[in-house]
Amino acid sequence: MLQIQSRGGAFEAAKTYTSTNTKPWLTSGVESATQDPYILQHYGKIWVDLQAAVYLTEQAGELLQAAWEREWSLTAEQRGECALLVATAKVFATKVGLDITNRIFEVMGARATSAKYGFDRYWRNLRTFTLHDPVDYKIQDIGKWALNDKLPRPNFYS
Repeated sequence: MLQIQSRGGAFEAAKTYTSTNTKPWLTSGVESATQDPYILQHYGKIWVDLQAAVYLTEQAGELLQAAWEREWSLTAEQRGECALLVATAKVFATKVGLDITNRIFEVMGARATSAKYGFDRYWRNLRTFTLHDPVDYKIQDIGKWALNDKLPRPNFYS
């Protein structure tokens, strides 16, 4: 059996809620939300996006660790390449995370928006975290490199 874990709190919470509380759409022709083609389509897309974000982040983490281990022998080019991959992972994880924390309500249904479940915390916590280091500046650095081959300049956040 495939041993892949989602590593996603929002994904796991939505999956549990959908499996235990969500009803299939009235015209879906199925008896369970876990068989609803619309819901299955959304979960498939969410899973693909989540896996891409996880793997890109892991790749960036491995490159960052290798850069850290080089200590003072790290070149400016190696440092810039590392900063680019970390920025790319942050931008993508932000985009995917905000999308997933929005889409989980589509698969869970309207009742899941009740404050008693607290599912909104996933979006709120992620959004707060992303505002501390705005992705707009990361995207600009990535664009400078993608178009002009110019590595990002070192700063407090890169």
